[in-house]
Amino acid sequence: MPATITGHGENQSVTRAIDILNLLADNAEPLGVREIARRFDLPASNVQRLIKTLAKAGFLEQAGDTLRYSIGYRAFQVGNAFVERSSLYSAVTPELYTLASNHITGFLGVLRDRSVVYLSTVQSEGPVAITHRPGSQTHLHSTAMGKALLAEMSDDAIRALLGAKPLLQLTPRTKISLPQLMKDIEVIRKLGYATSEEENRQGFFSVGAVVRDVSNRAIAVISGAVPAAFMKANDRAIIAQQVLEAAQRASRKLGMRNIPNVPAAMRRKSPARGR
Repeated sequence: MPATITGHGENQSVTRAIDILNLLADNAEPLGVREIARRFDLPASNVQRLIKTLAKAGFLEQAGDTLRYSIGYRAFQVGNAFVERSSLYSAVTPELYTLASNHITGFLGVLRDRSVVYLSTVQSEGPVAITHRPGSQTHLHSTAMGKALLAEMSDDAIRALLGAKPLLQLTPRTKISLPQLMKDIEVIRKLGYATSEEENRQGFFSVGAVVRDVSNRAIAVISGAVPAAFMKANDRAIIAQQVLEAAQRASRKLGMRNIPNVPAAMRRKSPARGR
């Protein structure tokens, strides 16, 4: 059953409508009223009324001649309004295109609860597509984006967030024990960026670095990913430099000052990465 919004003093109908929108946004295929009702353990008649209201307002639309529903145009307009007004998006988007021009697929993400939520993806012209739909979520412990965000927290905060149980294993390389992950976090804090070597998805290498605002607070993370099979000997260092510099440029646009210099070992001109 998908996560639902709960709390005191909330309007139940509004809460359930939001839950339905979240469910359909996360689901690749349209869903029918009975399926939605089953997932939330609600009467189908109640769900039908909510869906009719949402569809009438344009937030849901019927999939052809079927009795199934998917996200409507109005939901897209609302989400797009956030993107257009977001100074974060404006600061980061050019950097993602710069990464893509160097054959590195770029991502923008933010921390929400126990996950990283993708806000934007700019696909490179590389031989393999690496796509993530805006609004989709990914793991903190296995991705470069997630580990870069975790490194901004105290050790106690990381333990409280991830818990004591073994972490979910996505690939044979995923670090599933917290002590293993904490060793990674120590290195990330020294370097200023995180890496994921086929830990979240086999066949891909990625680097993540946080974006900071004027108060030096990490408000987002930039990631760059490439297929591991096409990497050359020095590509890891080149990708790390480019992602770190992209995050620093975006941070400067957001008013951040006193950004640390790129480590001396990385301080060299990075040529565009050919294939």
